[in-house]
Amino acid sequence: MGFSELEKQRIKKIVGGFCENRIPDYLRDQINLFHKIRGNDVSIIESRPHFIKKDERTESSIERMSFDSESMKWQLFWEEGKWPMAKIYPFKTNKKSPSNKGGIES
Repeated sequence: MGFSELEKQRIKKIVGGFCENRIPDYLRDQINLFHKIRGNDVSIIESRPHFIKKDERTESSIERMSFDSESMKWQLFWEEGKWPMAKIYPFKTNKKSPSNKGGIES
């Protein structure tokens, strides 16, 4: 089961904001970050010009977060060939919204 629309909006605000602010404006034609949501996974993708075909861009998934709704924990993975697990983060509720099921604080 995937995220609700409210959870997707929170992810867009937090992760999308991170991606937007991570790369300075003067470098955005060389490198860019964006996120994709698939099921209970959120991936951060790096996009840059192809090293030979400069008019084409390559995309590499550099990090993935996966939410386990049973344990209410996030798992963080990063690209290193096999997506090794980095750490499991416990669920945190938003103090303003105790029914926050996505574990994403706004």
